[in-house]
Amino acid sequence: MTITHFVVDIETCPLDLAKYNSLDEEERIKLLNPIDSKIIAIGIRYSGKNEVFLSENEKEILEKFWEEWNKIKEISRNAQLCGFNILNFDIPFLITRCLINNVTISPFLLKDVIDLREKINAYRYGKTRGKLKDYALLLGLNTEDIDGSEIANLCMEKNWDKLKKYLATDLEITDELYKRIRDTRILEINKW
Repeated sequence: MTITHFVVDIETCPLDLAKYNSLDEEERIKLLNPIDSKIIAIGIRYSGKNEVFLSENEKEILEKFWEEWNKIKEISRNAQLCGFNILNFDIPFLITRCLINNVTISPFLLKDVIDLREKINAYRYGKTRGKLKDYALLLGLNTEDIDGSEIANLCMEKNWDKLKKYLATDLEITDELYKRIRDTRILEINKW
């Protein structure tokens, strides 16, 4: 079995949920960084299947993620990592939380990571409109009835099933977006 690409997405939760709930939306967004928040779930999608690692034990999640990463790379050394806004959010968050949790990573080259948001925007610098859900709707894909801003509440409620379903949906949307970007040759846009 050859794996051409694999999708990665993370879900994060503030370390201090009481503080998070006392803040306005703008201040809440500031807490979503790898110092003030942790990873609550990591999803990987390849070959049409999802692997979702969800636990209150962040170190365990991170270790399982890198084990799965290594498994994929053993099967297909050249499988490309992709995600939506992965270079600006997911990767820095993952690496910082691995440092904090003393988890050994598998080295990789950032230039080989496919950030679908960057491809869609042709590497435009600065803020751009369009979340993953926006592109899902434009492509006619099914989306969950929650969005990322509700993840903290799901953590507080310990509603792991809904969080896992949300992450699985995001993985599937990202995979379909990758295929559209590949088929329209937008994937071939390179910065240099």
